[in-house]
Amino acid sequence: YLPPTIAGAAMAWAFGRCSRRIRGSALARMSGGSVAPRLPPVYTSCRPLAGKSSGQEETAKKPVVTTLDVLQLTKHDAPRFVSEHDLISEAMQRMDEHRISSLVVRDGQDRVVGFLTQLDLLRAIVRRGTKDEYSGEPTGWNVAVSQVMTPSKDLVFLSPTDTLEDARSLMAVSGKRHIPVLSGSTLLGILNPKDIAKYIHLATERSAKAEYVTMVMPRKGMPLGTKLKVEGPAAGAPGVHVQLHSAVCLLPHPNKVATGGEDAYLLGPHMIGVADGVGSWWEDDIDPSAYSRALMYASRNSCQQMKREKELEPTTVLQEAWHKMQLSGVVGSSTVCLASLDAHKAELRAVNVGDSGFLLLRRVGANASAALGTLEARAGKRKMHIAFRSPQQLRAFNTPFQLGRAPDSGEAPDPRFETPHDASIVRVPVRLGDVLVLATDGLFDNMSEDDLLDVMEAASFDASPQVLADRIAKRAQELSLDKSVDSPFALLAKDNDIMWGGGRPDDITVVVSFIVDCADKKAPVADWPARTGPGEPPPAIIEAERVMKAQREADRAAAERAAADGEEHLALWGS
Repeated sequence: YLPPTIAGAAMAWAFGRCSRRIRGSALARMSGGSVAPRLPPVYTSCRPLAGKSSGQEETAKKPVVTTLDVLQLTKHDAPRFVSEHDLISEAMQRMDEHRISSLVVRDGQDRVVGFLTQLDLLRAIVRRGTKDEYSGEPTGWNVAVSQVMTPSKDLVFLSPTDTLEDARSLMAVSGKRHIPVLSGSTLLGILNPKDIAKYIHLATERSAKAEYVTMVMPRKGMPLGTKLKVEGPAAGAPGVHVQLHSAVCLLPHPNKVATGGEDAYLLGPHMIGVADGVGSWWEDDIDPSAYSRALMYASRNSCQQMKREKELEPTTVLQEAWHKMQLSGVVGSSTVCLASLDAHKAELRAVNVGDSGFLLLRRVGANASAALGTLEARAGKRKMHIAFRSPQQLRAFNTPFQLGRAPDSGEAPDPRFETPHDASIVRVPVRLGDVLVLATDGLFDNMSEDDLLDVMEAASFDASPQVLADRIAKRAQELSLDKSVDSPFALLAKDNDIMWGGGRPDDITVVVSFIVDCADKKAPVADWPARTGPGEPPPAIIEAERVMKAQREADRAAAERAAADGEEHLALWGS
């Protein structure tokens, strides 16, 4: 399938670059290749000159604020460093001494090898620390900085010519609050939200005293009796429990109908998910659908096991499923997105690796207001609006983050692929009546948010999740085959200097879930067998499941024997 705007050799060139890649080619990551970042231009805003007639199309450029401007006005010291071999406690002392919240990590040759923030330190104490038997204080957390820092390969950066708006957008999309500013290979400084706020404040013309009197004094001290704001019955009110009412539609690429495509899904009462197998594994005679189907199968079984034993958490489910994939030896790679609902807190929990994701849709009501953690949407005349959109993760254009395994991967995690620790983790409040649309990139590459809202609003008020999933997937497929209108993928491709026109045919998987009250008579049964699809999972993952189950049972039996022996020894000692 090729767009009509490309002909001859240009068509083959564009197809080769735009087909879904494993780090740019079937096994490009095996050679350690990287993609050089493109620095965005300096943007200026234009407005008509005052006093000019409409016939005179003269404009005046309004000066823009760059990251270099912010650094020069707000930063008076060079970035603070810590060695990769220093202990966490030393890094804490340095942050406290200099009243800063981040440190640049360098090696013995003064090269920047990572970045350390207060959040990294907090995670180290919580995740690595174990409670002392006598004092109850955490111990074992004071490890080398290199073990808890964010490595340089995972950092995002700004250039001196990037605008203030570029910086704010990068922080919002990447989820990073401290971003290095680089000029070539030279680190100029670290930009954070506090610097941006300080720059905006210093741009005012009021005196320091006037600023304090007008801004701080009226807002100092929290009023007595302050309470948390509770939004409606689905915001965690006592006695109200919510659940998912879900349905799925999977439409394979028109040329892959016989095989069922490379997408896979998980549909269960407590968790839903999608995975998108990376198609270019065909170049090495490897079935791209094997990894995505095995991953969803492993996630389903992990989900069922954890639901019986403890609270369901998507990050834990994905971590265990990934370990099963490593044990199974299934070769391939895939993006993945899992989501579950905390029934008591009315909170959606999700974990995402790559460019699959979800949208949370909310009906516009007379008294509707934005919930904490969601977008402050301007719905206009629409009946619904986007309350939340999940972030995506890409190495480069059309090169998403992906879990995977190559034929030559060993037992240790393969650095050429991501792990669950690289996933984007989301928690967002939900309300009764919200609609969750979880999908692979086949939907988002071809269907804009406005098109999606059009389909939702055209359906009857009592349309089922299955009807909506079918309509959304079908409309996305129609747009993917439309060569006359540029899709979101085509627009983004052109922004990256790649010739592409029309839609982008692909597998399209859509899961639609209603947030419903468990007490509602129309709500589905709370517990029913989760299923995955399409087709059967690879035999290797079934064997890995059997091995891990046997190991769990053996560990449980050993623990029970140890406990029984301990009680017997205590009884003998007491006698």
